[in-house]
Amino acid sequence: MSLRAKIAIGVLAATALLAAALTWLGLEAKRELDRAAQFQRQRTEERYHENAVRSVEALVLAWLGDLSEISPLDVGERLADPDNGILEAALVTLEAGEQRVQHIKPAGGGATLSEGEEQVIAEVFASWRHRFVGAILYAPFQEADGQRPPTIVRLKLDVPPIPAPALPEPVGADLWPLTVAAFTTLVLAMLAVFGMLMFALRRFVLAPLGDVLQDSRLIVKGAGGLAVRGGAGGKGGDIETLVAAFNAMFSELKDYQSDLEGKVKDATRTIRQQQQSLVIAQRLAATGTLAAGLAHEVNNPLSGMLNAARRLRQREGLDERARDYIGLIEEGLGRIESLMKQILDFSRRRDMKPERFAAEDALRRSLPLVRHRLEKHKIKLEENVAADAPPVFGNEEEIGQVLMNLLLNAIDAAPEGGAMRVSIGRGPDGGAVYTIEDSGPGVPEEIAGRIFDPFFTTKEPGKGTGLGLAIVHTVVGNHGGRLRMERSTRLGGARFVVELPPAEKRETRRIEAA
Repeated sequence: MSLRAKIAIGVLAATALLAAALTWLGLEAKRELDRAAQFQRQRTEERYHENAVRSVEALVLAWLGDLSEISPLDVGERLADPDNGILEAALVTLEAGEQRVQHIKPAGGGATLSEGEEQVIAEVFASWRHRFVGAILYAPFQEADGQRPPTIVRLKLDVPPIPAPALPEPVGADLWPLTVAAFTTLVLAMLAVFGMLMFALRRFVLAPLGDVLQDSRLIVKGAGGLAVRGGAGGKGGDIETLVAAFNAMFSELKDYQSDLEGKVKDATRTIRQQQQSLVIAQRLAATGTLAAGLAHEVNNPLSGMLNAARRLRQREGLDERARDYIGLIEEGLGRIESLMKQILDFSRRRDMKPERFAAEDALRRSLPLVRHRLEKHKIKLEENVAADAPPVFGNEEEIGQVLMNLLLNAIDAAPEGGAMRVSIGRGPDGGAVYTIEDSGPGVPEEIAGRIFDPFFTTKEPGKGTGLGLAIVHTVVGNHGGRLRMERSTRLGGARFVVELPPAEKRETRRIEAA
């Protein structure tokens, strides 16, 4: 079904719905008008009866106006008169807080007051104003003067039904001409709207969209140098915006197509580099495994050689020269043993026994091990431990080893009589942060990205193995932390920062993993 047919069906359906709605509203309005006229007629009759009763009430009150001026005996005679139009008459007095009733008409009547009447009479005594309830009138008769109790008169009047004068029946409203006129106007208006809508749709939407579709097909087929034509409307319209978007899209597609080959080449080059890096990483892993095996094989004879050298040095009768040679052998073998231990520590990940401990405890574990080096080089150490330093969850011994390696590197980098600074504080995420900085020359930018690589060292041959920072990096990663190096703005040398996650976070992950 075409767009025009859909619009025509929609307009006709809307017209029918509106016509039905108007017809229903007209009928409802007619019913409401009829109900309002009937209610008004009934209310008029009720008001007429109420006014008639009030007139009777006024006449009775006028007739009772001078009762207080005559004696009670005369009052009784007047109320008992059979021709006064009163069905019942009684005097109600208030004595000692109780209502006493004296029936006058009919003579010797013994009717008792209902609970509702007693309440009305009590209100009349309290306000001293008459009340007219139904056909019964309660009117104050005399006030207490110290000798007579207060008295009111209860009169049941003979008020026959007072019919209202004959009123004309309400004439129903004739809304049929108005409904026909409204329906006709609606149909004509919707037809006019339909005609204008179809004209505007063809002029400003269908024709420009046809041009867009035709030009788009040509561009998709590969016709170069084409652009989608705009609509016939003014600038800034919706169709013009759509055309501009199409042209921008085709321009970007052309630029992307021309640049696609270069991007494919770059991606291919990147993949090859990553493959080479993967091969290197596999070789390094194999080398580490081989080194670990060799270290295990070397450790056993190495331990025997060290024990033999120590026993030889303890022998009596050796001259100083021999002792010096044996000391050199022992020192060399000790360095080989230390190197083998570092290789083993780097190539394997030891099972940790994680627990929560104070961040300062790891520092106190490592400081005594480097204190003699600080004193030997006359390096001044400044400690700054924040009071709100959070706890750490992990292996305290391994974190102490991390701090000891960083402290030894800082001691080696600082000049004779230099300075170092160790800080412990709270990180942005709530974890512990260790900072170690020195007054040395710092790390050159060209090698800053390699200092954590295994076997990379800037120290002189024989003074470093290149495994210290690599082991530190591995231990920090095992604890879920980060290790970074930057320039120290305070001391001018290198600044190593160890950021560990909050203890709560690590404990939660361990529980979930378990």
